[in-house]
Amino acid sequence: MSVIAATELGLLQDLSARIGGDQLLVQAATGNTSLKQNGQMWIKASGTWLAHAVEDAIFIPIDLDDTRRQIARGIDPAGQSFTVGRKQLGTSVETAMHAVLHWRVVVHVHSVNTIAWAVREDGPEQLEKLLAGIAWQWIPYTSSGLPLARSIEASVAARPETRVLILANHGLVVCGDTCEETEALLREVECRVRIAPRRSVEPDWALLARLADSGVWRVPPSIPVHAMATDPVNRRIVTEGILYPCQAIFLSTQARIYSASVTTAELALVDEPFVLIEGIGTLARRRRNPTESATLAGLALVLQRIPQSAPLRYLREDQVRDLLCADVYHYRERVEDNGAEHLALHPPVAAGDVPTHHG
Repeated sequence: MSVIAATELGLLQDLSARIGGDQLLVQAATGNTSLKQNGQMWIKASGTWLAHAVEDAIFIPIDLDDTRRQIARGIDPAGQSFTVGRKQLGTSVETAMHAVLHWRVVVHVHSVNTIAWAVREDGPEQLEKLLAGIAWQWIPYTSSGLPLARSIEASVAARPETRVLILANHGLVVCGDTCEETEALLREVECRVRIAPRRSVEPDWALLARLADSGVWRVPPSIPVHAMATDPVNRRIVTEGILYPCQAIFLSTQARIYSASVTTAELALVDEPFVLIEGIGTLARRRRNPTESATLAGLALVLQRIPQSAPLRYLREDQVRDLLCADVYHYRERVEDNGAEHLALHPPVAAGDVPTHHG
């Protein structure tokens, strides 16, 4: 690899780590970045964490022309295996999406602020005003992989100047010719779509501690996570359906509300990653799972930014079933293994489950 190429990849690693460490942009292994250079596309591997981009080998170099030929023949380039260093890495489900975009640098994030707009039926109309002057497009919800890539390819073919894509019920894609330019545009979009979160009231810490005393549950330290149970708007939204894919993939089930009179014995029989105690707060499984914790925190931050009157579009039952296919369990294992492996190699100075975050 040339010195110039190595420098560019280093810039991508630095950019990836910065955005991967921002809870408002990326939660756990969500999001991906790519760089096209010298006939190759470097792209984040499936199940790896952007936050680990500097310390770990997370990027795969794939042949760009060959990948585009596969896509043209209806072959999804996801799932290919490569050896990078001493690790076996697989291509991401979003590989096709990155490949069809002609820009050299592509950043895809699960921006909390963007998702709060992207789950709204009136999202396109609202964003038209906020993103005026930016070459952007709204992409209706489509399954990741070839379907999403083809939808984006068709949209961008009609408007090749497009540099920002809002993926309905999914997230944000920002493109540019350099890492610096792309990050600047990402920050500009984030500034424009920012939503002030609703304030969260303190949960009933004492009651939650008593309910968690069985050893099955723990009390998350994040105030917004508890607001899913204490804020009536959040409670209604989160119990009515699944808003976006990661909610289904990593939290498994639609949220359920339990009354404040629920007992420790009753909660011990509940087989869910988290439970909401109406007006009291939230309990999460005691097992240490950084992926579940980050996904739960991200969902809470999204809910804080959705107004009571917003018309919402939930994922349909068939769309959720498609997400929960057999391969998703292997993907979830890769995400959790990569998170655990990184923690073992790079232990934090002060361990914590979910950072307390007011928005």
